[in-house]
Amino acid sequence: MPSVLGVLEKRERVALARAEELRAELERLQAAVVEADEAARRAVIAREETVEALAEAAEEVVAVDVSAGVVAAAGAAGPRVEVPFWSEGLGVEVLPRDCARIVALVEGDAAGSGEGVRARRMREHLGWPATDAKEQAARFRAKRLVARGWLTERRPGLFRPRTA
Repeated sequence: MPSVLGVLEKRERVALARAEELRAELERLQAAVVEADEAARRAVIAREETVEALAEAAEEVVAVDVSAGVVAAAGAAGPRVEVPFWSEGLGVEVLPRDCARIVALVEGDAAGSGEGVRARRMREHLGWPATDAKEQAARFRAKRLVARGWLTERRPGLFRPRTA
């Protein structure tokens, strides 16, 4: 018959071995967390740098034709379409095609007593691929329409028609 002290010593050795295994696993997991945090930090920096670079490129506008809604940008990949400021008597036909479709979607949503339209729905309505970049592009266009007076944004990311 085994002694009581021998059984307890065996349990102690097993528990200590298990504790050592768990410490090693904890160190591995902590290293993985540090690595993931660093990757996330680099992604945030890359996104911020990209947004800043795009904003700088957008500011390099050299010619504006508000009646046609066209702006030529220096340094861009050719002329780009710009959203004119809303004014009385100006219809959606002066807007770029995608922007006009966004305004129509938002107005249709409001006519149906909707709460507003989010960028994901705009991206889907425009038939763009389901990517974060395309959703951001739709959000950018909607925010540009807000800045130019065509839409409003009562809550962040929720776009409604312009109020009279």
